[in-house]
Amino acid sequence: MASFNSTLGASDATSYISRETADGIMENTMQAATWAALTVDEKELSLIASTTALDGLAWAGTRCSPSTDDDDLEQALQWPRHDASCKGVTAVCTAIPFPIQQACAMLALQLHSNPNSIISGGPVSNKGPVKREKLGDLEMEYFDPRAQESGEKISDSAPIVIKAYPWLVDLLNCWLLSSYGVGGTILRVRS
Repeated sequence: MASFNSTLGASDATSYISRETADGIMENTMQAATWAALTVDEKELSLIASTTALDGLAWAGTRCSPSTDDDDLEQALQWPRHDASCKGVTAVCTAIPFPIQQACAMLALQLHSNPNSIISGGPVSNKGPVKREKLGDLEMEYFDPRAQESGEKISDSAPIVIKAYPWLVDLLNCWLLSSYGVGGTILRVRS
């Protein structure tokens, strides 16, 4: 197993949140029993995968520097950050905003349930998110990536994790830079 480290701002951190924090977040969701049934290793691997996916997004603000464990090294992850605010909360180097923590925990469970969802060959491709799959005589239909007005997908320029899990846009909101959508906004239309 990869080395799990959720130390805030550490030079070798692998997760935005601890397993205990994820447990606390998930116990207040409709997936509480599913998360609780995972082993410690499954939770930690899922949190590492979730953090890796989220860490590739373009975030508002500036990554804190240096790391909290070595003044000669940068922190390993994009969070914590500073010089950003969202809905009245200002990013500081001593904490990660709750929506980012929530996204990390919730995405961890989703990635555990469907580990190939954001890997090439998973249900999202450059053709757009999968609209329908058929097992017999294998049939796959994609949403049109340019059908912004259809209400069935987000911007074609969005990262694969956002395409696979568009609810992240609502959760992460103004913590994300607006580079994923059309016209300088992150576009997600509900169907």
